[in-house]
Amino acid sequence: MSIKIITDSASDISYELASEYDIDIMPIVIMKGDETYLDGVDISGKMIYDDMRQGTVYKTGAISPNEYEEKFKEVLEKYDKAIYVSLSTGMSSTYNNAVLAKNSLGIGDDRLMLVDSRGASMGQGLQALSLAKLNQEGKTFDELKAYAYGFVKNTRYVFFVDSLEYLQRGGRVSKLSAAIGNLINMKVVLDVHSDGVIYTEDKVRGTKRAIARTVDFFENEVGHDLYANTIYVCHADCEDLANKVKELLVEKYPDMEIKLNPFAVCIGAHTGPGTVHICTIKNFEL
Repeated sequence: MSIKIITDSASDISYELASEYDIDIMPIVIMKGDETYLDGVDISGKMIYDDMRQGTVYKTGAISPNEYEEKFKEVLEKYDKAIYVSLSTGMSSTYNNAVLAKNSLGIGDDRLMLVDSRGASMGQGLQALSLAKLNQEGKTFDELKAYAYGFVKNTRYVFFVDSLEYLQRGGRVSKLSAAIGNLINMKVVLDVHSDGVIYTEDKVRGTKRAIARTVDFFENEVGHDLYANTIYVCHADCEDLANKVKELLVEKYPDMEIKLNPFAVCIGAHTGPGTVHICTIKNFEL
């Protein structure tokens, strides 16, 4: 039986990794004024973050139901079954559009599973990668579905933004709050809850405190029993900051593999450059 794993570009999976594990990545739309780009296809994170530093505001658009219909038809002509791991419904309408496409085509649950990752970045990416690895090991479709539910329930995220300016531009905080926050060097520590929505967990002054608080919150939330013994540190064009986070994580998790990875552009377009994100999957039993 052949099974295909699909995800979208919010997952942070590189095209090299996608090729290695036979994962299809659907690009999310990035918009700058009247100009439209496909994430990872004709625009890069570096281009976006450089523009944002100069005052440009980017927006993102969900993958359309028609695009999902085309992808699902294409995949299921070649494969017996497929699993799509989507950006959180708490952040985008991508998953809901995938549901519309699946229903429109009349595809049953026995051939196509749609997974709301309840997250983004390498948390979502870890779910898709883990399923792809299990698929290569020969797990059945039903076994992969059970793992998918386990991954969603046990993926954890925490991150901080270096400047409130970009959240203000996107309307996520008021102009006054952003101005005051930046004036006193305020950093916001954020978390993705089980509903897939981003919430503020703490506000601290200074980058050093933000890094320490983010790592402490992550350890308290996640513990030390991790699936595949892997932690990802993702960053929005701020590798130096990410390395400082990694250094603290190495102290707390000396036996874990801790990897650096670029942050999802479709999320970074809202949070801005200087965002650092930690994610992993807690161990679980089926």
